[in-house]
Amino acid sequence: MGKSCFYTVVIISILLLCGCEKYIDFGGKEPAPKMVVNAVINARSDTNLIKISESVFDFSAQKPGIVENPEIRLSINGKECNQIWLDTVIGVHSYYKFASKLNAGDKIEFSAHTQRHGTATGYDIVPDTVEIKNIDHAWFYKDGKGYLRLYVTLKDNPQERNFYRIVVKTKTDITHPSIQEPLQYWDLEKVFIDGEMLFHNPTETEEDGKAPNYYRIFPDDMIQGKEYILNIYIEESNYADSDWNNYVRQRVKVEIHTPSEKLYQNLNSQESATGPSGDVFSEPVKIYTNMQGGYGILGVYNVTGKEKLVAIKGE
Repeated sequence: MGKSCFYTVVIISILLLCGCEKYIDFGGKEPAPKMVVNAVINARSDTNLIKISESVFDFSAQKPGIVENPEIRLSINGKECNQIWLDTVIGVHSYYKFASKLNAGDKIEFSAHTQRHGTATGYDIVPDTVEIKNIDHAWFYKDGKGYLRLYVTLKDNPQERNFYRIVVKTKTDITHPSIQEPLQYWDLEKVFIDGEMLFHNPTETEEDGKAPNYYRIFPDDMIQGKEYILNIYIEESNYADSDWNNYVRQRVKVEIHTPSEKLYQNLNSQESATGPSGDVFSEPVKIYTNMQGGYGILGVYNVTGKEKLVAIKGE
């Protein structure tokens, strides 16, 4: 085949492919709107929020609206909780707040019903905490930036399968407390994990671990019932090295969240769905839901934390 014939075939193929696009109006029966319930419940908090929204069919002209006056029931270990109220409405999202003390092993059941949306129900069980036995640290510099490496020793519970999420926060005081009261606010830090095998899935590369994340989740499959030292780091400068500071109290707080299996599956699916972009061959990820008759997640996590003074200067 000559070059002219080849180029003619290529041009015709492109024109045919471009001409295949056609918009088709959806003429089928539109499904009824569903309720979307999202609640990530911290067992250590005295109050928690439950967000209720409306889901409508993507290919319809419907627009989501506020779920008006749902009949809500919340029970803990079979006992109905009467301390639940509408806290605020933002856009089409309604936020309900409830007050309750939660302990490991408590079962939380939730349902919401309207005539328009039907009934959405879900439940979860409060997981136990994990013990943080120790935190060691080391400062290092790379490419002109300061970093703080943390070696976090945790003791996994051998009696059950656990799921974890690590969170790192920092707080630095550079003014003497006689002049200014110490800060109460903790800054949430991005967590780097390259070299830490617990966070890597078989499909991930070492480069993926160098991308920071505020929350790192992992199961205990590789450390079942054992002690393990997590190797992570954050971008942080050692303020005690600066000649400008005469007083420094620099602290780090490591929190280990133990999400339930339901919440872990939801978080894991969300993390996979928002992973590295640009891969045209990647398959869509279905977000995990445990709400029957609706969508969303009712999930619980427990928290344990440990603080450490990592830099000190001055009396």
